[in-house]
Amino acid sequence: MKRRQLLEVAAGASGAGFLGTSFSFAEEKAKSGDYESPYEGIAWDQCQFLHSMSHQHQGTNDTSRDLFLAMGYGHFAFSNYYPSRPTYPLPESWSKKHPEIIAAPNAEQHSFTDYGLHANSLGSLFSSGYGAGIPRKGWTSSPIEHRVSDFHRFTTDRPWEGVYRIDIRFTSKTKEAQVRLTVAGATECNPRQEYAEVGAIQGKALDAGRYSIPFRVNADEVVFRLEFDPEQITFTELRLMQGTYRPWRDAFLAILDGEIIDGEKRGGLLYADSGGITLNHPTGKMENYVEMLDFDPRVLGIEVWNHLSSGFGASGYVDSMDGTPPPHYFYDLWDQILATGRRCWGFFVKDHTTYGRGRNVLLVPSVESASCEEKEATALRAYRNGNFFGAVSAITLNEEGKVDAPYDHSDFRFRRIDLRRDVAGKVEALEVEVGDQDVNKRPNLQIRFVTEEGTVLIVDGDRAEFPLNGDKKPQFVRIEAIAYPSQAKGEPLTSEKIRKLSIAEISRIHDKILEKQPIFFGNPVETRVPVPTVDLIFSQAIRRI
Repeated sequence: MKRRQLLEVAAGASGAGFLGTSFSFAEEKAKSGDYESPYEGIAWDQCQFLHSMSHQHQGTNDTSRDLFLAMGYGHFAFSNYYPSRPTYPLPESWSKKHPEIIAAPNAEQHSFTDYGLHANSLGSLFSSGYGAGIPRKGWTSSPIEHRVSDFHRFTTDRPWEGVYRIDIRFTSKTKEAQVRLTVAGATECNPRQEYAEVGAIQGKALDAGRYSIPFRVNADEVVFRLEFDPEQITFTELRLMQGTYRPWRDAFLAILDGEIIDGEKRGGLLYADSGGITLNHPTGKMENYVEMLDFDPRVLGIEVWNHLSSGFGASGYVDSMDGTPPPHYFYDLWDQILATGRRCWGFFVKDHTTYGRGRNVLLVPSVESASCEEKEATALRAYRNGNFFGAVSAITLNEEGKVDAPYDHSDFRFRRIDLRRDVAGKVEALEVEVGDQDVNKRPNLQIRFVTEEGTVLIVDGDRAEFPLNGDKKPQFVRIEAIAYPSQAKGEPLTSEKIRKLSIAEISRIHDKILEKQPIFFGNPVETRVPVPTVDLIFSQAIRRI
């Protein structure tokens, strides 16, 4: 697919002919002429811009929740795993202190038997899996012996509940040194071959490395025994885990509709018309994601930016400053799916990278006087209907030049995205206005229009329009907007320079590089290098119907 077909126009395109709209969040969005827009009917001058997370780990203690509050999030939908259980509702004591925060159930689902997928169950009460570490205090003496009596036994009617795995990682000083593993009360199995038994785990010899060994539980107690030479072996991971261990279609239905277990309904969406499934860090083949999107309209879309995967899916891209930028697969995949005519929302997330970039900004009506349930349903409904945009923003530095709260929060936003129609209701053009960035730091604006042909129009300024009444109508149009400084690293940043850069290159324009720190939650100086200085926002696609 042609990625860079640039048609440039003069700065500051006219914004004449803007239409007023009424505010509605009906699931069946209004259709205008030949195009469908998720922003149809939004009253931009009245709605709330609610910063949200669709894939964010942590949030399990007050320190973590306070941090995300400082980052400017107003919608908490934390998605943890091992077990994959919703971090919801938030603790009553914390919620009473922060009644303005809207919460939602969510969890990251994984370990499907027919595809190596991670998916988030946004707005679902579905819970799966197990997670527990083998206590570290015994790791340095042999043998390590650990007993578990709370596993589900393997059964043929719900086999996935009785399948677990042991994760082992260790180093050795010599090649000859091994660990011998015995698991009593279970047999090794292959979940991807109908949980077929492999055999007993008795004195299984393991060379230095990392292992994930699945097993079927067939006794009330399972005993793990690891024999090794403490002078030669150093363990870095010993844990017992469990995923969905069922086909993705079955799990998706349990996420979306729930299932009856022992006469009780479990799982399912909290609100029937709100939320859905996101397909996380999509590194696989396009046809697999298309199949999942076609499975159910509540499979909402894919992640386009995931900071843990180094932004736009290129490993090491955000961290490394050397070499030619690699392809940004998630970003390209999004356009390839949209080119088929499918609806596919794009999600922008930090994942584990607490201090990184990537968030979704929900467009919701004022909910201050609404009940807790109404607030939750409204936010999740915005996800269902695509009433949101993605933000990949600059990182905040304090006066000492250190990364500080609110980290990647920015008020840069779409002020409106409208389909202009003629008197007969036929779509003539797509009109866009952006603004509210920090004009002292990022005074310059650029708007880009992307179709299946790539970037087809670039406009400098805060307003632009894209004609949709020509003979050749694009399958989709989406909008990218950039707020950028006047210089970087002491050199001027002109609009001509910005025009020549890809979005991935623009995303890492910087003035400062910090020493790389840990990327996970725990230390408030954690960051990634370089420290970006540009704000980027991404609309959902306007589709031809």
